[in-house]
Amino acid sequence: MSQNVSNHRLRRGIAGLGVLAAAAASIFVGAPGAVAEDAEPADPKLAVYVEVNSNDLVNVADYTLADSGDAAIDMAMIFAANINYDGEKAYLHFNERVTETLENADTQIRPVQARGTKVLLSVLGNHQGAGFANFTSFAQADAFAAQLEDAVTTYGLDGIDFDDEWTNYGANGTPQPNAESFGWLATALRDRLGPDKIISLYAIGPSYTTTDFTLFDADRVLDYAWNPYYPTYDAPTVPGLEDRTRIGAAAIDLSQTSAATAEDFATRTVADGYGVYVAYNLTATDQSAFLSGITQALKGEATVYRAAPADTTPPTVTVKEGARFTKVRADGAYQRVSFALHDEGQIDRVYVNGVLKDLVDDAWSDLNFVKPGVFGAVAGANTLQVVDVAGNTTELTFVLSK
Repeated sequence: MSQNVSNHRLRRGIAGLGVLAAAAASIFVGAPGAVAEDAEPADPKLAVYVEVNSNDLVNVADYTLADSGDAAIDMAMIFAANINYDGEKAYLHFNERVTETLENADTQIRPVQARGTKVLLSVLGNHQGAGFANFTSFAQADAFAAQLEDAVTTYGLDGIDFDDEWTNYGANGTPQPNAESFGWLATALRDRLGPDKIISLYAIGPSYTTTDFTLFDADRVLDYAWNPYYPTYDAPTVPGLEDRTRIGAAAIDLSQTSAATAEDFATRTVADGYGVYVAYNLTATDQSAFLSGITQALKGEATVYRAAPADTTPPTVTVKEGARFTKVRADGAYQRVSFALHDEGQIDRVYVNGVLKDLVDDAWSDLNFVKPGVFGAVAGANTLQVVDVAGNTTELTFVLSK
């Protein structure tokens, strides 16, 4: 199973943060420059990670700003795809739920983007040794960048988020991290995606601590870098990316951080001129009251929850007319019968006398040429059940002649 650890954002607490800070300090000198007291507001972005193993990405679209109606969330990360290793090279892997999210883009991704939220694919290590920081040539890095580009293009995404955790560098004979690898990968991806897509760095692991950011044009290649430790307020230092509007210092877990801390971090984000506020673990529950404390400080508006009403409408089932599809006797029994099926929430499956026929989820479907011995039908009385994606069921009986 691909790595998708639900509590991985809790990290290793403040002690873990200290270890990283010490490591980073040995590589990077200095902190982000101070902001002048009269600096322009940063218009901070709210970036949220969604664990799609247990939550639908489309939940992001349920949150809007109370006055403007704009999206409350500016960037939503699909958490997470994986960088895997096949024994020779790195490759991009999607687990079952990530695959479902991507392949159902029309219902999972497009509604979020329609609100104005950018949707990124977060990519995470998977204990196999393949990582963003241990490519040994630009060509190797570019080959993986090509796979990321294909995912962005195929599924209509707005960018890629790099999260260098759980890689286990050295496993399966893989190389150790080097100072150039992540720069090669990020540069190759930028060149492939062009300037309009987003590339973000979740500032953790060797892609952050080992990379020499002076060896590539970080200002051109990266859009954002942000703090990975929840709940802390600590800006990463990325040479070449000194603009605070592209840095995130605040990081919280929506299910573990107090509302008071979350609000305080938002207030500090604005005061310090940082451009991103990171939150993890948006779920299907109504979290608008908690988010309001953040968006009120970041954007001057509360957040409201506008979940779509539950689908309670059962499917429509209609007998298809015409001798080609349906032949009926004078006594009302069918020699064969066909049905047109419709549901705005999409038809999922049908049962004839309890025998399942799975259907491709769609608003319209058909069950054609039902007769004794076909689809579980028998001579005499039969029961048809049509079930939509939400579980609503329409049931009818019909009689087939021998």
